[in-house]
Amino acid sequence: MKLLTKSNIYTTITTVLLFAISIFVVYQVILIRLDTEVDKQLLSAKEKIVKGLQDGISPNAYFSNIGQKIYVKKIDYRTMYGNQFIEYIQKNPKDPSNDGDITQRELLFQTDVNGNVYEVTVCNSLTEGKKIGDYIAVVVLIFLVISVVILFLLNRLISAFIWSPFYDTLTKIKTWNIKKNETLNFKETDIDEFYLLNDTVKDLTHQIQDDYHNLKEFTENVSHEAQTPLSIISTKLELLMQETNYNEKQHKLLVQIYNATQRMHKLNEGLILLTRIENKQFIETNSIELTQAIDEKIEVLEDFIEAKQITVQTQYNKKIIKEINPNLLTILLNNLLINAIKYNLEEHGTIKITVDEDSFSVENTSYIDKINRQFLFDRFNKNSISGSLGLGLSLIKKIVDFYNWQVTYTYKDGIHKFKIYM
Repeated sequence: MKLLTKSNIYTTITTVLLFAISIFVVYQVILIRLDTEVDKQLLSAKEKIVKGLQDGISPNAYFSNIGQKIYVKKIDYRTMYGNQFIEYIQKNPKDPSNDGDITQRELLFQTDVNGNVYEVTVCNSLTEGKKIGDYIAVVVLIFLVISVVILFLLNRLISAFIWSPFYDTLTKIKTWNIKKNETLNFKETDIDEFYLLNDTVKDLTHQIQDDYHNLKEFTENVSHEAQTPLSIISTKLELLMQETNYNEKQHKLLVQIYNATQRMHKLNEGLILLTRIENKQFIETNSIELTQAIDEKIEVLEDFIEAKQITVQTQYNKKIIKEINPNLLTILLNNLLINAIKYNLEEHGTIKITVDEDSFSVENTSYIDKINRQFLFDRFNKNSISGSLGLGLSLIKKIVDFYNWQVTYTYKDGIHKFKIYM
């Protein structure tokens, strides 16, 4: 979830809660104010009734009055000395539904007038006042809902405008490629935090680019400069190994040195090849038919296949023609097939090559158990059994990524399977 969306959600929830509390408070204030006004009216009516009784008005004359109901009766003795306010809901006989209910508030009091004790009940309806309060609450609610919506939209627009430099920075960082010698130019901003962020990112990317180019140049120089001395060492060792004036121990040491030199030579060639792929030096492409290229590679490796008595099966369900660099395709097929041969069973192993509409796969039996997928395509992930340099699978992954393909690895019932989606 985006920061802007999350902050808007929290702001909206907080605003709605505050507005809900505000509506409740406003409604309660209206009700309290209504009760207060009605109580004032009832007390005013009390004064008029008491004065009327003192002036000799008959109690029966107060039975009804405009807007109020007044009941006056003579009692034997006084039982209460204060005012008693009562609120209740009266059913309307003409309208049995709840909408027809009438809310009444009455004042009950007793008074002594000219030696007589009277009990007086004054009633006043709260229904109209409560309806007005309900209308006011509804109007306030509608206003608050509209306000929340408007505030939410305004907040999004304002936040999007304020945060636009930040999102511009994120977008440019996301699309920034260290291999391209490009300088990041961020959107101008007058917000100090965003300005500091952009300035820091610029310095950081410059430093990363410098370090990357220095390391790349160092690797290329070392790899290329090491080729000549390694070739000379290998040639000299081959000449020394042809001599016969060595004992068995000395000859064994020469063989070990020669094997180590060859491994270094292969390692150096692999690093140079990886560097060339990363530098996109294999731009030239040709239209190549995949099944034909596979058949040619199998023919080249035929002696190695026969030496280990491996059975090769091919299943071509579809012909695939791809625009690809011939050298890269050769390296890709070479690594896949040589691995399938090299790590196959010592005798009577199998290799199955399948070509489908948008993919091809290489399956092989092997004396090696399942390979850990987590480190499958990492460089120098040396297998303790095979003793490989760990560059073959890394080269496969580099070539696949170079053409935006995908490679998968599965292991089932002793069969290793590499499948490439093209």
